[in-house]
Amino acid sequence: MWRYFTAKKTMRYVDMLPDLIYSYNHSVHGSIKTKPVDVTAENEKKVWHTLYDDHNVVKNVKYKFKVGDQVRISKMKRTFEKGYLPNFSKEIFTISKQIPRDPPVYKLKDLDGEELKGTFYEKELQKIIKEDDVYEIEKILKKRGRGNNVHYLVKWLGYPNKFNTWVPASEINKI
Repeated sequence: MWRYFTAKKTMRYVDMLPDLIYSYNHSVHGSIKTKPVDVTAENEKKVWHTLYDDHNVVKNVKYKFKVGDQVRISKMKRTFEKGYLPNFSKEIFTISKQIPRDPPVYKLKDLDGEELKGTFYEKELQKIIKEDDVYEIEKILKKRGRGNNVHYLVKWLGYPNKFNTWVPASEINKI
């Protein structure tokens, strides 16, 4: 169709519509493995099974991550970002669902249990192996209490504001 527009230097398709329909109906379609003009009442069941049977479903998918694994998400590097900076987020997520596709994809939840929108490929995820409970603080927002009962409202590095929490001063270490 676009070749016709270019060759004839026009955007008027009404003149070529019968030829376009004929060409479409007399070309083999990959989804039904035949020409639409060749589909009849006798072979419609065969065409239906070709189109809708389970041969398109991915079987025996090998997953790299299990449900419950903790992972980080890869960050896209822009043109002028330094190569020595980490390529993965600071925030930790949990695999909530494995989806059998080729390649397999995963649904994730944040540490609050809130489901993230979209799915993620294995290459976009990095499994967390060590079980450190040490998280970096971006900044201390507020202070409350006195003496041994001091608490700080902290903003965690790499986490959204919904994860800001009050932490006892005794649990904060300067590294």
